[in-house]
Amino acid sequence: MRIVAACITLSLLAGCGGGGEDGGGQSSPAAPGTVTGVVRQVIGANGGTVAVTDPSSPIAGTQVVIPAGALSSATTITISQVTGAGGVPADVLVIELGPAGTVFARPVTVTARVSQQYLANRGISDPAFLKVVALSAGAAGDTLRTVSLDLVQRTVSAQAMRAGRFAVLGYSAATLSGTYGFNFYVMDARFGSPGTIDVDVPRTSFNGTFDVPFPGYAFASELGTITFDGAGNYAWSAIRNNGGTPTALSGSGIYTVSGDGTMALDIGPVGNVLAGGSAFNVISTTGDVVEIGMGVKISGTYGNASLNGTYSVAHYRSDATAGPLNTIRLNVRRTPYNETVDVPFPANAFGTELRSTTFDGAGNYTWSGTRNRGGSSSSVTGSGTYAVAGDGSLTLDSGLAGHLHAGGSTFILTSPSGQPMEIGVGLRKGGTFSAASIGGTYALMIYTSDPAAAPEETIDISIPRTPFIGSFDVPFPLAAFSTERRSVTFNGAGSYTWLGTRNRGGIATPTSGNGTYAVAADGRLTTNGGLAGQVLDGGSTFILSSTSGADLSIGMGILR
Repeated sequence: MRIVAACITLSLLAGCGGGGEDGGGQSSPAAPGTVTGVVRQVIGANGGTVAVTDPSSPIAGTQVVIPAGALSSATTITISQVTGAGGVPADVLVIELGPAGTVFARPVTVTARVSQQYLANRGISDPAFLKVVALSAGAAGDTLRTVSLDLVQRTVSAQAMRAGRFAVLGYSAATLSGTYGFNFYVMDARFGSPGTIDVDVPRTSFNGTFDVPFPGYAFASELGTITFDGAGNYAWSAIRNNGGTPTALSGSGIYTVSGDGTMALDIGPVGNVLAGGSAFNVISTTGDVVEIGMGVKISGTYGNASLNGTYSVAHYRSDATAGPLNTIRLNVRRTPYNETVDVPFPANAFGTELRSTTFDGAGNYTWSGTRNRGGSSSSVTGSGTYAVAGDGSLTLDSGLAGHLHAGGSTFILTSPSGQPMEIGVGLRKGGTFSAASIGGTYALMIYTSDPAAAPEETIDISIPRTPFIGSFDVPFPLAAFSTERRSVTFNGAGSYTWLGTRNRGGIATPTSGNGTYAVAADGRLTTNGGLAGQVLDGGSTFILSSTSGADLSIGMGILR
């Protein structure tokens, strides 16, 4: 096996390899470029194969396999090479499957060739991390899941539901290029002073109940834009909502993108980016700052019609106003008095939701879903209005704001001011799914609050005499909050394995596990761990949320 692996790597360096991902991406012809070497064939309802067989063609080996039932009538299917295509480097082989605008009733298998020069220019030696990307005009490409790869022919096969332009891409700093909308949810106990309770004991016997303040200072959400230059530098600006108070912030720094799609920011968070550059997720793996963030590519011109259809939306929030307030009780019969008192975790202040939200493309939406507040689940519904600005900025009448991906498939949300402080991500529903829809390896980022993960906090109260007036610090339940960065491999048949790093209360530990999952025909994803969510058509992205139980989580997974 070692000899075979070595030969595979050597053959790739010699110009004999590729890799990718499968799924039904949304693609449309990009305007720039010159179309050459057109191959055409009439394919009927029984299906067939169109292939480039001329050995002198740079895209020799390219083909599309169309199954029976994919076309309702005879159609002239074309394959051609596009040179000078916009949005990709000049050394990338771009193919065009036509006719433009064709939507297939069943997935077709597109086989694209990778350029030897492209591999050499970027030092790419591992075919497992090359991806087929459906290139979309005016938008970041949709990353597709691999069906198969042929190292001899240097081709990668993936499935798609639409005709358009395709290319095989790897990862580099250039994968992140342009402006992205991003959101963060942050827990940082250093943001302010610890909460206190004031105790007033004028006489004994004293019996009193005292409110425990919610540590709102420790939580923040951020919404902003970040621009990557494609060469390792970035600049950003955002609004941080810290404990309900918004503040404008900005900065700059450096980033890296490794050959396996791992991205890292110099300020600490690490994560992954889709090969097409359409989205990324990041998380803190060490340190006291426990945070999760997501980003979507912004390009083109938007309007309310850009957000149209039904989306699955995962939310996580903290709300200092959510009652009832937690309390502690003192029973001072005499002095001196010394007692250790349990401090309850403010479970009711934290919640998750998994919603199905329908936008009408004209500024109105309705939704229904399940809310899990402090471990208590309930059904919720509602409606409202929304607006999408020309730059993709999204605002809801509920006070949430965010950004919409250029292709409209994904959006992010957060609360730029006030309570509650929230983070959310939405994926457009559509397509037909099964467990095979998320076969392969994904980078999954999860943020969790779990009262059971930490011992109950206590405070020591000492009253030497009366009358007494004093204040006592309330400890922050740091260990109840965690993030995880996982590499999860789904076998396409209902089982998964994973390994990663958990940052609980600033302490990082390696983690691993396995389990089972199911994907319903409408894309709803469930796991044996209690999390549920949605798979994006094509399988490049999924979201998760906890709809029951005291451990509240939100997660986003993207294809590696």
